[in-house]
Amino acid sequence: MPLTRRGFLHKMASLGLGACALVLSACKQQVIEIEKVVEKEVTKVIKEVVRETVIVEGTPQIVEKTVEKLVTVTPAPKPKVVVVADVMGYGWTQFAMLMSPAFEELFPNVAMRWQVLSDWGEYPARVASLAASDQLGDLLESPPGALLAWWTQKGIIRPFDDVIAADGFDTSGLFKSAMQSCVQQGNQMGLPFLCHTGENVLLYHPRLFDEVGLPYPNAEWTLSDLSKTAAALTTDRDGDGKTDQFGYSVRYSLPGAYPMLSLFGAVLFSQDGRRCLINSENGVACLHWAQEQIREHQLAPDMAEARGHLEMFLNRELAMLRHSFRTLVDMRRANNSEISGVLFPRHPTTGKVGAFAAGMAYCLTQRSRVAGEAFQWAKFMSSREMGVQMFLGGFADPGCRAASWKDARILERYPICAQIASAAEVADVERLPANLRISESLEAWNGRIAPLLLGEITPEECAKQIEKHISQILAQPMEEDVTTTPDTR
Repeated sequence: MPLTRRGFLHKMASLGLGACALVLSACKQQVIEIEKVVEKEVTKVIKEVVRETVIVEGTPQIVEKTVEKLVTVTPAPKPKVVVVADVMGYGWTQFAMLMSPAFEELFPNVAMRWQVLSDWGEYPARVASLAASDQLGDLLESPPGALLAWWTQKGIIRPFDDVIAADGFDTSGLFKSAMQSCVQQGNQMGLPFLCHTGENVLLYHPRLFDEVGLPYPNAEWTLSDLSKTAAALTTDRDGDGKTDQFGYSVRYSLPGAYPMLSLFGAVLFSQDGRRCLINSENGVACLHWAQEQIREHQLAPDMAEARGHLEMFLNRELAMLRHSFRTLVDMRRANNSEISGVLFPRHPTTGKVGAFAAGMAYCLTQRSRVAGEAFQWAKFMSSREMGVQMFLGGFADPGCRAASWKDARILERYPICAQIASAAEVADVERLPANLRISESLEAWNGRIAPLLLGEITPEECAKQIEKHISQILAQPMEEDVTTTPDTR
């Protein structure tokens, strides 16, 4: 039977419904649920009008008549847009590579190409070399801080603002601190896909608390609770007249101690990075607290007694230790399941939580000609589900959204993540020296912490010495090499 036009269209509709059913069936089998945006090239059905010559039998006439034909036209596939990512070889990059096929399924005209360069120590120099030879790709990775600022000043990266505006991307779900930490010169120079709050987790041994009948640390603790409990846990267990179990350990080197400055409302630099502000009431108070725990309360080992904070903690020579969430996770995965953690205690007067925004972001290179497609990848990796899967797979922290950190699958394993997410919304952002000499500035602080904790200088003298040294550093010209910038991830 000949196929009529109506019948043909009906059959085409039936085939379309069948294809949709297959797509829906396939989607149900996906392990990771992600917002799906699919572009399809649909086969077009057009009506072609042709002239057909017909010879009429029995007559000498040649008759031309008009005939309608249905012709199917399949457009040629669009060429793939390749997004080149010059990245580092860490866990989040491994996860990103695993997720590339899922992304390319969502965006069939985009292909991700990975150029894993090196570890953190070599990465900035490698990027600088590629930029100088005009061989950079489209995306880079950077922690917030001096490297991001340096790339901005050198014109290696460009802002995301216009791409975000054109896309209509709602950034309100991302941690405010993470977004703000990627702002340089008033522009959004990076889009975060990882965020954490620095070393502001109080690790503790529940068994040591049980042995003396003390309640465990909780989210309502202040520094006063910490000091009081640490004093009760500081003991001479073998009776030889020497302390062999300390309640706490003071770790005050930067950048790890940034959350402690944040807790006291102290800052190392002014907002414009042209002055050192540590010699202030808050700065001196921050230094005072550290010295008191060792010299007056004697609840923490001094520099001569501390052989290694983590080693002492694992050996139960320390009952409590301030460190990072990542350290807690690593210890748990190393079968130290009895170790627990809570958010570091608040300031006893202000109630402030110490939190410092850190993490990792994608940056868009100045030479990229595929900004829209590169942005789609950065947006994809900053989604809730990517953060959850990245953590559950053991690749990195749970992304850069409160929705990821507070996801039920995450909280089931680590309830502390809800506290960290709340702290991340208000976390302080690192202030940089105007000349980007961050390594020298942090050394000015770190070089005076040992004399402070040993009681060789007072907190007031320490603050004055740090301020004087950093002022001299700020008077120097712009830093031209950030390859030695400390890894604040």
